[in-house]
Amino acid sequence: MVSIGLHAASTRVEGQDPAVLYIGGFALVSLVPSVLMDWPELDFDRSMFKAGFARFDAVDRENQAWDVTFEYQPGIAWHRIKPLVGLSRNSDGATYTWLAGALDVHVGDYLVANVNSGPAFYFPGNAGKRLGSFGVLRSGFELGLRFADTARTTLSFHHMSHGKLMNRTSNPGTETIGFSFWWTVS
Repeated sequence: MVSIGLHAASTRVEGQDPAVLYIGGFALVSLVPSVLMDWPELDFDRSMFKAGFARFDAVDRENQAWDVTFEYQPGIAWHRIKPLVGLSRNSDGATYTWLAGALDVHVGDYLVANVNSGPAFYFPGNAGKRLGSFGVLRSGFELGLRFADTARTTLSFHHMSHGKLMNRTSNPGTETIGFSFWWTVS
């Protein structure tokens, strides 16, 4: 009797980072109603500036730092999507900048959600967390309160990684959790 043994090559299947799933789920929950329903676009034609603080690497806690963030969202839109330009610097010396598409979803006059995603350039400096690439995707969402048509405060959650597109061996990714204040500039 001849025995033929078939051995399957062992492969390790890596699961998706849970942060990406949270952001994707929140984006879907935000985008579908805003596209299907005629929800008000209260700040549609307003330019806004944002200043905020965030905890860098808040989920993995491998190389935590404090971020200071500035963003500008001009009062222009294409199918409800507004451009968003940002710059962040953290206490470990890392600097990153991004250009994103952002969608504001207003629930009534005072509640607002913002979903945004786009390419970012990340420079870790000497002590910052290494993400495996200078080019990453930064995606996230913010939930907040809108005040008197001129300002809002939000809590935010963002994820940055390159999904092994830029470096097949290293993609640690990072998350930031923060608080921001937005105000109308025009």
